[in-house]
Amino acid sequence: MRRYSRKKNSIRIFSAVTLIAALIFAASYSFFNKKDKGDVIARVNGQEIFQSEIEQKLISIFDGQDGEVKVPEIANLSKEILDVLIKETYLDKELSKLAKHSKVIEDKDVKGRIAESENRILRQSYIKMMVASEVTEQKISEKYAEISSNLAGKKEYLVFNIIAKSKEEAEKIRNQITAKKKSIKFSDAAKKYSLDQESAERGGELGFIIEDGMIKEISDVVVNLKKDEISAPIQTKFGWHLVKFVDVREAQALPFDSVKKNIREQLEQDKTSEIEEKIVKDAKVEILIKLKEEEKSKVEIGSEPALSPESATITPEVALEKIPEEEVKLEQNSEEQIEQKSEKEESKSDKKHRR
Repeated sequence: MRRYSRKKNSIRIFSAVTLIAALIFAASYSFFNKKDKGDVIARVNGQEIFQSEIEQKLISIFDGQDGEVKVPEIANLSKEILDVLIKETYLDKELSKLAKHSKVIEDKDVKGRIAESENRILRQSYIKMMVASEVTEQKISEKYAEISSNLAGKKEYLVFNIIAKSKEEAEKIRNQITAKKKSIKFSDAAKKYSLDQESAERGGELGFIIEDGMIKEISDVVVNLKKDEISAPIQTKFGWHLVKFVDVREAQALPFDSVKKNIREQLEQDKTSEIEEKIVKDAKVEILIKLKEEEKSKVEIGSEPALSPESATITPEVALEKIPEEEVKLEQNSEEQIEQKSEKEESKSDKKHRR
């Protein structure tokens, strides 16, 4: 009996210890889980709403604003807005609970979409982690120093620009501006006639442009113009330009603080591209299905060639499209800003020409 009693007591002690350990673990898990979510800032029908959940809701609302609108602090929100956010968070949690206990969770399409969302988050998080480890404050400073060094000894030209559809139209506009009895000022002509609507709103002003940041056809002319002189029509793939040279100065980098964000974004884009290109660089693609295009591209013996010598000739226009874009074009002082602005100008001009 004594042995049985001791064994029974041991079982009771072991069970008690196990229960206490389980309770401690549960409490610890709950504590750390809550700690990760931040403070409890509200309760709805007894359900806790955490600070992190409201912060995530705010981020989702302001997502896609490209940093133009800063995500507000919870403490700065009005009671009415916070009340709406809390109810929406509660609604999300309740709907999620209902969905997880319904048949929809077994739907094949739903499972696929959940898996894709999970994979997308993992991909994005991996890229973000790798980029963050590479794009450091030091790398940004080094890139800025490189940009500054590349600008040393170069000049920047303050120019105004009008783009016309044809040479005849450009000459007609120029005659109105340069006539002894001027019928119109350059800035007014730009607003009235220029195809480049963005610069037209500023009277044709493009700002100071570094000498090797201009399209070659334009830079070759600008460097030989006198101050306030207007060029003859200059042809580029964007149209026919009238360029007015206003001023020149030594090239200088913009202040570090004003370009730091742009440099960081450019380095992050470069690193992301590098990671992606490395993965697919040596990938061998084997297509296992028959494509309809393969049938259409077959040419029977004795039939005309798919492309005659005449149709295969590359026209100057087509050749232009095949030539890589200039590394830097019309705008800004730093290399990254010049390139971003040039792509914007090109896209807008191309759209206007298609019209």
